[in-house]
Amino acid sequence: MVKIGIDPSINSTGVCVWDYKNNKHTYYLIPSKMTKKMEKFDSDYIILLPYEKDVNKYDEYSKKEAAKFNNIYKVCDIIRYIISQFEVEDVTMEGVSYGSVGSAALVDLSFLNASIRMVLKEMNIPFKIVSPTQVKKFACANGQAEKDVMIDAWKRLNPYIYNIKDIKVDDLADAYFLSHYI
Repeated sequence: MVKIGIDPSINSTGVCVWDYKNNKHTYYLIPSKMTKKMEKFDSDYIILLPYEKDVNKYDEYSKKEAAKFNNIYKVCDIIRYIISQFEVEDVTMEGVSYGSVGSAALVDLSFLNASIRMVLKEMNIPFKIVSPTQVKKFACANGQAEKDVMIDAWKRLNPYIYNIKDIKVDDLADAYFLSHYI
């Protein structure tokens, strides 16, 4: 049995699978774009599962919306693939940050968040949603903790990933704390 933490993002979703009986963590990063450094990245603990993002440079509204939907569908499909490999006890997922008000990204993140919830429901996986403030408070005793503080806390608890470079790790740090969230 495993617990899974998911930090949803259109550009870089982080997933942590925690086998709590053996205290083993496997991380999945779902980037929308692979850099040259990421292509050379090699780790026993972090698996990159990229998808080809539709960059959405269309003039027609319908085509823009179709591109957004396809990107979200691709992320959800990868999450479905990850979850299908394990006997999952439950999933804890970061909810939408309503502090991003006025941003078109807020709408896209809300859509992604709801779509992942539908995947979990479809797979009969129990889940809970935690606000970004709650995750930060759980991890660092400060609901306003900056990304670098969260990353430092995560690295102190996981010495084998301390020197990870060349990939965006803040989503993985959040996913770690989400997988441990009580």
